Order: sequence, then C-alpha cells, then structure tokens
Amino acid sequence: MSATLTSHAQQPPSPRSDSNIVSSTKNLNAITISGKKKLVVTKGDKLVYNASADISNKAGSATDVLRKVPLLTVGADGEVKMRGDPNIKVLLNGLPSGIFAKNLKEALKMIPASSIASIEVITSPSAKYEAEGAAGIINIITKKKIKGTSVETTFSAGNLEQSASAALSTVKGNVELSLNINASNQRERRTSTLNRTSLFNGQPVGELLQQTEVIQHERSLYGDAGLTWHVDSLQKISTTLTIWNGSWPSRSTLYNRYQDGKSNTEYNQNSRQKYASGYYELSANYQKRFRRKVQELQVLGQVSNMTEPSEYNTNQYTLSGVNYFRESGPNRSKSWDFSLQADYTHPLNKSGRNVLETGVKFSRTSASTSYSAWNNEHNPGGTDLIEIPSRSDHMKYFQNIYAAYVSLKFETENKWLFRTGLRFEGTRLGSEFQRAPSSFNASFSNLVPSLLIAKTLNDQHDVKFSYTERIRRPWIWDLNPFVNASDPRNLTSGNPLLRPETTRTLEAGYNYNAPSGFTLNNSVYFSSNSNAIEMLTTVDSLGISRTSPRNVAANKRLGANINAAMDLSSSLSVNGGVELYQVWFKSDALQVKNEAGFYSFNLNVSWSLPKDFTVQASGDYSNGYVTLQGRNSASWSYSFSAQKEFLHKKASVMIGVTNPFQNSLLQRSTATAPSFRSTEVNNYFNRGFRIAFNWKFGSLKSNNNSEEKKMPPIGRH
Repeated sequence: MSATLTSHAQQPPSPRSDSNIVSSTKNLNAITISGKKKLVVTKGDKLVYNASADISNKAGSATDVLRKVPLLTVGADGEVKMRGDPNIKVLLNGLPSGIFAKNLKEALKMIPASSIASIEVITSPSAKYEAEGAAGIINIITKKKIKGTSVETTFSAGNLEQSASAALSTVKGNVELSLNINASNQRERRTSTLNRTSLFNGQPVGELLQQTEVIQHERSLYGDAGLTWHVDSLQKISTTLTIWNGSWPSRSTLYNRYQDGKSNTEYNQNSRQKYASGYYELSANYQKRFRRKVQELQVLGQVSNMTEPSEYNTNQYTLSGVNYFRESGPNRSKSWDFSLQADYTHPLNKSGRNVLETGVKFSRTSASTSYSAWNNEHNPGGTDLIEIPSRSDHMKYFQNIYAAYVSLKFETENKWLFRTGLRFEGTRLGSEFQRAPSSFNASFSNLVPSLLIAKTLNDQHDVKFSYTERIRRPWIWDLNPFVNASDPRNLTSGNPLLRPETTRTLEAGYNYNAPSGFTLNNSVYFSSNSNAIEMLTTVDSLGISRTSPRNVAANKRLGANINAAMDLSSSLSVNGGVELYQVWFKSDALQVKNEAGFYSFNLNVSWSLPKDFTVQASGDYSNGYVTLQGRNSASWSYSFSAQKEFLHKKASVMIGVTNPFQNSLLQRSTATAPSFRSTEVNNYFNRGFRIAFNWKFGSLKSNNNSEEKKMPPIGRH
C-alpha cells in the first residue's frame, strides 16, 4: 500500500477557525508512506477482511473471496453461511440491493473478485440496519474511485470459469462518473448416489436407489453506471443504474430403481432445466452534511424489476430405451420492488462522539407467478401433453414493510462506549390464487432491540458485549406453491403459510493488537430461535419425497470464533481462524431433534519476493453442516497463487490452482425422520486452474475524497 501526501497552498480557513490566525503558504516535498495492509482487522462492531491485499482475488468471483473471510463458510454447493446460519443480509457499499435478496448464490458470482476492496462482517448491527438477516450482515465494499480518469481491465481464463471485466472512473470538477461491466461463464458438474429407505411404524417398506449426473452452465452479464454530483461542499446527489442478465441451463441423467416388496420400478431419465433472470435497479441518493461533526441527512430511493422464466422438461425411458413418459413444467415470475428511506444523524456534543441516529423506511414488493405442469400420463408414449389443473395456477403476491428506528451512542472519557437502539418493523403480506382457495393475508410486527457495550482497556486490549435480535421473513420463492417435479421421486415446493422467524443473540468479544503487529480477535456467542424456518422432507407410502420450508423447529447455538494474524518477517505474513459451535435442533410437532458439534478453520500464507513477485497459499476445512434431519460430511478447499507485477505495478499476471491434488470433493449427507432414512453421496468436481491479467491505466492517484478538502472536517457514521 502506498500513499502520497502533498500540501495545498492558501487553503481557506475553517469557518470555526480563529480570525486572528494568519494563513501562510508552505511547500513540502511529497512524502511516500509504504506499508503492507493487514488482511484482517477489527473495527468497532465489525470484522474487516481486506480483499485487495490478497493476490488470489485477481480472479474468480465474490463467492471465492467469501471463502477466506472469518466467521463465514461457503459450502461445496456455493451456499454462504455466517456461524452456520444461511440467513444473511448482504449489502453493497453499505446499501441494500434486491438482487442479493432474490438470488444470493448467483448474484455473488457476478461480482468479480478483482473489484472488491474489503468485506465487512457485522454480527451485532445497530438499529439503523434492517432487521432482516438472522445471522448478521455482510457488507461488500468495492474499490474506491480515483482522481482524474482511469480504466481497469481484468481477464481470466480457466477450466471451470472464464470472465472479463472493465471499470471506468472519471472525476471532472464536481461530477464523478463510473462504469462497470463484467461477463462470466462457469461450468459445474456433480454426480450423486441416493439410497433411501421408506419407513412405516419404524419398519422398511420400500428401497430407492438413484444415480444422477448434473452439468450446469452459468452465464451472466452485469453492468452498472453511477453518476455523482457534488452540489457544494456539503451536499451531493448520486444515482446508479444496475443491469444484470443471467441464465443457468442444466442437463441431467438419472437412473431410478424403487422396490417395495410387491413391485420393482426401474427407468432412466433425461432432464433439461432452463432458468434465467433479468434484473435492473435504479437508485437515487441525496446526502446533506452539516458543519457540526457527524451531523448528516441521507435520503435513498430504489426501484427494481426482475423477470424469472424457468422450465423443466423430462423424458423417462424403459431400460430397453422406449420413451413412455414426458413432462414439462413452465414457471414465469416477475416482480417490482420499491423502497424509500431517510436517515438522520445528530451530534449530542461538539466532539461528535455522542450521537443520536433516527430514520424511517417504506418498501413494497409486488410479484406474480404463473406455473403449470403438462404431461402425457393420459397417453403413455404419446407426443401430446395435457395440462394438469391441480398443479397449475397463477399467484399474485405483495409485501409492504414499514420501519422506524432510534439509536443512541455515548462514549466516555475513560473509553467506554454504549450504543443502544430500538427498531420497529411492521409487515403486511398476502397472496391470491386464480384457481386454488388457498389465498391468504397476514400482518405482523417486530420490535427489535439492540445493545452494544465496549471498553478500550489500553492501546492493545479492548472488550465488547452485545445483544441483538434479527428476523427472517419468508420471500415469494419460499411461499410459491409451485411443485418442481423434474425428479418425480423428489418433489420440492414453497409453503404459502410460512411466518417470519426471530433470532436472539448474546455475544462477548476480546481483541488484542500487539505492537509487533500480531492481532488476536476472539468472541463467544449464544443464539436462540423458537420459530425457525427449516427445509423439511417427508416420504409417503409410495416412496415419494416432498420437501418444503416450514416453521416447525427451534434451534440453539453456542459457539466461539478465534482469528489471528501476524507478520513472521517483513515479507512473510500468516493469518487464520477457527470456528466452533454446538447446535441443538428440536421440533415438537414432528417429534424430531438433532444436535451435533461443528468446527472449521482457514489459513492464509503470503510471501512477498523480490522483483514484485508474490506467492500465496490458502485453505479451509469444516467437518460438515448440521440440519434438523441430518448432517453433511466434511468439506475442504485449498489454493495456490503466484503473481508478478510490472509496468510500475499498473499491470499484473496471476496464475492460480484450486484443489490440484483432488479431481472432486466427495461429500456424504445423511437424513433421518419417522418416514425415512437416507444417505446421499455427492461428488463435486472442483479442481480448477486459472490465469488472470489485470491492467490499470490513466490517472492513478487516489481521489482522497476531494469534497472534504473544500469543507471543514466532519465525521462520518
């Protein structure tokens, strides 16, 4: 990291300056400060991973970056969890985006790793943040704008993914313009074997064997354009247009055998699934800062639209190759989202250390989905498909959220910090169906408190304690009763009767920062949820499973996180973390309970060599997630990278390899319930090689927030 400090002649005095002070002009030689940015740091109530300091982030996507972030784990299937909980609120540069709420897994893949400056993990957010996201908040910070005009391009190629991105930034006078575009293509392959025994009164009544191979291509094109106008030294207006198009076509082959003692059913099946998404979002932001420290008013409005066409087509064949059954399941969805919020920060003293924050927000989602099922069950082997009325309908859905909050923060002279807040969120939602009588409306409210107490003991030690409540609302894809029957033996659907869940968390933390540069961050926590939404599977007397989300469980979690970083020398640094927790699941309604321990760790080693060479190795391991009905076996990933910078560090080439000593990751999942027991073995083919080229040209001086040079120093919340 380097920075250039240059004095500016004849700057006007601050409005609060003493009028007797005489201004003077003094030219200083430029001073260059060089240092290595730490990979992981703690700032108040959040942990920050500095992605730009990790050379392996020159290729890949945000998903690859999240694998290295403390407190987060990414499964073999790409699902992101914080402390074992997938209910996470993701922000981009501190602002919400509907694209993350609708399809987090795929949205993360569209953000190139090379564009990310840092990732913040907030486990005890203040009342200012939305209550959505039971586990906490992830804030992805992209790289800062630069002064003048510059372009940065990145190209990467590999056996599993290819991508190209370009970013243009220009600042002229009081206007900033930024353009970003990214195109990516990824290929995923998975094979699986499922063995499931159907039970009745605890006795086996049927045996299912399935062998599957799935190949999926993921293609996305993402772009955004941002314009910021600095009206004066205290006001700015910005707007951003974001467009994203993605598609995930897949094809699969399946061998199925079911035996129940009376009959033996065997067939082969070919399936093709189409899923696409078109999304655009327009946001406008007004920010007014006052001459008092940290005093600020911000108004943000957003509107977005998404269309999501999907369809599956299946063909079943006898073992001799005769096609006897065909089915098609089209599903067309579209949605509009609108939100408007205002936030105000008011200092309670001159230093700005004691502040009052308050704000209001309104958001509305309106959506519709048309789904149907067509097959030739009436005429086996025929080519004409007939619609099945019981599996076809049109649903309209709406959700309105009204929110208001107040938060107080006090800092004492002896370095105690107290922050308390209260947030109210009222929700109205409902749906109606064209054919089915299962339309519903519901209203509920949540009063969400938060508390943070922190104490800085000295320059090396600080401690904190927090209590937070977070909620998770069901979204339209959770509520949509459309039945995906691409695999007739394993049906999945939504549940229109879901209600929100609430998670309460107590946390205590300790941070140590040694003069040598060694840092240690520890925390212990306990969380409880009495109305958890869990994916529940049941199996009927015919051996057919049905999976849908339900409010049927309670869970408790007791855990700890330990993260450390140190420089072994001026060129060699090491950082890593360990996560441990014990989880208890229980469902009185289903008479099911499960408990187990989880642990994971990650390690990153970086070595800077002469002539601008850097090499790096990283890896992560976990012993497997736990669910209400079962658990997964261990998963792990590791990578090696080498980078060479040239052209005065304006360009670089990175070569990386992921999981070079294994062609695939084998993961076993077990599940048990009164109606079945099953074992599924998955092979995720994840050995990857890639090369990335990055080039920056144009003005490469940091912007350093030029607007702040025109105004008296004020704080930011």
